[in-house]
Amino acid sequence: MERRSGRWAVGTVVATLMVLVLPGIVLGAGPVPAANGEPDNDTQLSVLTPAEAAFVAKKLAMAALVGGGASARSGGGMTPSYACESDPCEGDPTWPPPGGPSPAKTLGTKARQQNNYYYCGPAAGQVVINWTRGITSGSNAGEDPTTNWRRQSKIATWMSTTTLGTGGANLAVGLNNPNGVVKPSADWIYTYADNGTMTQLHTKVITDIDGFGMPLVLATAPHVAKAGVNYLSSWPNEYPGAHHWIVIRGYDGLPGTSSPIIRYQDSSAGFGGSTGPFSDSLAVIYQVSKSNQGGHVVW
Repeated sequence: MERRSGRWAVGTVVATLMVLVLPGIVLGAGPVPAANGEPDNDTQLSVLTPAEAAFVAKKLAMAALVGGGASARSGGGMTPSYACESDPCEGDPTWPPPGGPSPAKTLGTKARQQNNYYYCGPAAGQVVINWTRGITSGSNAGEDPTTNWRRQSKIATWMSTTTLGTGGANLAVGLNNPNGVVKPSADWIYTYADNGTMTQLHTKVITDIDGFGMPLVLATAPHVAKAGVNYLSSWPNEYPGAHHWIVIRGYDGLPGTSSPIIRYQDSSAGFGGSTGPFSDSLAVIYQVSKSNQGGHVVW
């Protein structure tokens, strides 16, 4: 069951998950490092070709319409070049649709356990790639070739992952590998970008999930010291200095609504956090990302 941000139940959930999903090598290995899967000072954004920059500009324009209030939801939006998700498709989709973006949407992705403390990037990428390849079930084992499009270790090579973790620009490169995600449009790319304001991050989430049916990958400091309420539900204990990737797969609430929720998946059981589906308020998600080197997202 997906966990919300009610803190009282987290300890029980984490303890249960630790028993159920830890890799065998972790159970027998004694203390292990906390998940720390992103290098320090990871602020170099994706370098784009002119065509890629044009696509990103289009997505930013779509995101701006999401945040534009009632006038942006009047049906007079732009027409992106992606395949509509309805069956059968009826004409070209417009953005935003006449009724506005969906007030809530969650993609049916399936979490994967990261193989070691620095593999949260490849694990997050594996979830995204599997989703676009129609793989939404099976065990959460990252190296199982029968329930993953590619093994987690293979994705790590695409992302140039090292013991220091996975840089955001490299994570995007791995997702864009020809054997990685299935693109929703010919010009689609994932890019590593600044979050912007909390509303701008929110509209990025809505644009990718509702407009394209694609998850995002967010850089976070999952539970810094003295965080107050601003920590991931999947990380109930403090781990100062940890840099961690999570998959954003859904939202509940549009800009302007009270206390929007962001739904995500984590991969960090046995390394300080938990593996599975979770949800927290947009305010918490924004803060844990902002606390991580200023706030960045692969979208």
